[in-house]
Amino acid sequence: MEHNPYGVPHFPHITIGVYIYRVIYEAGFFVCGIIDYIDGMKNILARGGIEFLAVFIGIILSLYVDGNRELNIVRENNKKTLRSLKNEINQRIDYIDVKISQYQRDIKIGDYVIENWKKTNLDSIIDKTKEDRGIVLTLKAYRAINLPISVYNSLNSDGSIGKLEDDSVKIILDNLYEVFPAHIVDGVENERILYHSFNKYIIEKYPTIVDGKLDVENRKNYNKFFNDDIVLGYTKEKTHIRKFILRLISEYKKDLIQCIQLFQG
Repeated sequence: MEHNPYGVPHFPHITIGVYIYRVIYEAGFFVCGIIDYIDGMKNILARGGIEFLAVFIGIILSLYVDGNRELNIVRENNKKTLRSLKNEINQRIDYIDVKISQYQRDIKIGDYVIENWKKTNLDSIIDKTKEDRGIVLTLKAYRAINLPISVYNSLNSDGSIGKLEDDSVKIILDNLYEVFPAHIVDGVENERILYHSFNKYIIEKYPTIVDGKLDVENRKNYNKFFNDDIVLGYTKEKTHIRKFILRLISEYKKDLIQCIQLFQG
C-alpha cells in the first residue's frame, strides 16, 4: 500500500482494475448499441424490401392484366374484321357466279356463230339471244366486272386489316383483293378495247342493222353481217378473250371459297 501526500491510502492495482472494468463495460454498451443499430437497419431493410417487392409484383400484375385486356380487345376486333370480310367474300362469290353464267352464255353463242359461219340460221340465233343481249350486242360488247370491295377498303383504311395477327391471312387477302383482281381487270380491259374497235367497224359498215328485228331489210343486213370475214375475225378474238376471262374468274372463285373455309377453320 502507498500513501499520497495527504496521507490517504492508495491502491494502484485496484484503481487500474476499476478503470479497465469501466472501459470494458462501456465498450460492451457501445458494441451492443452497434448490434442493435445493425439489427434495426436489417428490420428496416427487410420491411422496405418486402414493400418494394409487393409494389413491384403489383405493377407486373397490373401490366399483365392490362396487356391481356388489350390483347383480348385486339383479338375480338380481329374476329369482327374477319366476319365482315367473310360476308363480303361471300358477296364476291355470288357476283362471280352471275358473271360465270353470263360469260358461258356469250361464249356459247360465239362458238355457235363461228361453227355455223356463212350458214347461220337467223331465226335460231335470234331465239338463242332473246332473253339477254341481242346477237350483235352479244358479239361486240363486253361484260364489266366490278367486284364488291367497300368493306375491304373501309377496314384497310382504318388499319383493321393491318392489326390481324396472322400474316398469312394478310397475304391471302392481298391476293384476293389486289393481285388476282388486277389480272381480271386486265382481261376485261383487253376485251373492252376490242369492243370499241369492233363497234366502230359495225357503225361504219352496218349503220342500219338493228338487233332483234327480222324484217326484210334487217335480214339482208344480217346476211351480209354473217358473211363478213372481218366480223368473223372479231368474233373469234372476242370469244377467245372471253374464254380466258372465264377461266380467270372460275379460278378466282375457287380461291374465294378456300378463303371462306380458312376463316371458318
